[in-house]
Amino acid sequence: MTTLIDRQVAETKARGQRLKQSLPAYMLAGGKAHQRTTRPTRRSGSDSEARDRIEATYDGLEGDWRDWLDVSRRYERKIPRQDRLDFRHTLILRLATMRQRTGKVLDVRQANRVASYCVADYYYSEAKLHRSLDCKHCPTTRRTHCASHNLYSECPKIRDVISLDAEYTDNNGNTITLADTIADDEAIDLDLWIDAYTWLSGCPVRAVDIAYKLLAGLKLSGADRKYLCKIRKREQKPLF
Repeated sequence: MTTLIDRQVAETKARGQRLKQSLPAYMLAGGKAHQRTTRPTRRSGSDSEARDRIEATYDGLEGDWRDWLDVSRRYERKIPRQDRLDFRHTLILRLATMRQRTGKVLDVRQANRVASYCVADYYYSEAKLHRSLDCKHCPTTRRTHCASHNLYSECPKIRDVISLDAEYTDNNGNTITLADTIADDEAIDLDLWIDAYTWLSGCPVRAVDIAYKLLAGLKLSGADRKYLCKIRKREQKPLF
């Protein structure tokens, strides 16, 4: 037992000596060690390479398209990373549409103003999609008041988003989902099917035979056509 303890003590001392030799001299003297760490990157190497390849495809733009690309890149940092390319295309397309409509080239100041509006439209759309809020048509004073007092939950324009998987209880006490209430074009109308079955149960046998002939593509005789016309007139519902 004593031999085992002495061996563990010797191993601990040896580990301490190795650690002491690896430490900087100023740290052993009482100074602070400034350890250089590498910040973890959010994107992996493959994602970074893919983004670099995508960015390289835009380097061939010239003229106004290049200027619009530069404006877009300045405002993309305000957009989440996953939506930046979509924002870039939206902004460039809007600038091109404005030039086509006005027939004039937008200067940098006007392009920056359009870009700021595109950023605002993006967040308005996100709020409407995820929080059912549409603040785009509210006056600036109203939007500022709601933002400062956090009154979004009390907005009269808010719409609750209901999932199709939400369950509720019908009048018969059955628990079903909203998706089950959507009409299906291929579903069988049970009420209509029961009415047709009831009508066929009391239908004359000759009318059933004529129906089978029509289904099989057989030619009806004159008497069959006359009888079919009689049945149709009798079963036809009056319009007035």
